[in-house]
Amino acid sequence: MKGVIIFLTGVLALASCERDEPKKEKNPDEEEIKKSEKNIAERFLRLDGTTDTLRGYELGKNLFGKFHKKRAEFYVIEHPNKTIYNRPVKCITLYFLDGTLAKTKYELEEDISDDLIHSYGNFTIKGYDTLTRTLLKSEKVIHSENQKKVLNKNLTNYELKWDRNTKFIYTRVDKSTTKKRFEYIEALKDYNSKYKRIEAL
Repeated sequence: MKGVIIFLTGVLALASCERDEPKKEKNPDEEEIKKSEKNIAERFLRLDGTTDTLRGYELGKNLFGKFHKKRAEFYVIEHPNKTIYNRPVKCITLYFLDGTLAKTKYELEEDISDDLIHSYGNFTIKGYDTLTRTLLKSEKVIHSENQKKVLNKNLTNYELKWDRNTKFIYTRVDKSTTKKRFEYIEALKDYNSKYKRIEAL
């Protein structure tokens, strides 16, 4: 089992684009999203409340791999024709469990933390290095700038998390090295538990 976990960790690392090169209406965000064998519908990659620029994208050529008796599938779309908050997306990784899109990761050119704070409000924060954890204890996390809430720019390696109905929204930022990392992630709340169940079979 340990070997399988190490293997999957390596697989998912490779899948990232960090490679060298009255009656209540249904909320579409709460519906299960099923994979088409030929293409990906517009709402797969939609940011809440906005229309996505990526339509009818053929998934087959972007398959990275199928694992755990083909119950887990990963697709990597490099250099998509898409922006989030007007920032270019370098790569999108789609995580399907039993044919349902359970997680989407966008790798970006720039930090969108302030945009997400403006859109979603209160969040939890986790520091990933000593400097960030120390600053979280000694400085304000949020400042006001031009009458808008912005994140403390001294924070260098962190994750912000929002709880949104059936899913979690994250941004993962690492500016502590020259190879900066900016990620935006949407995942169903049961993604981790469901993946572990599939992995254990």
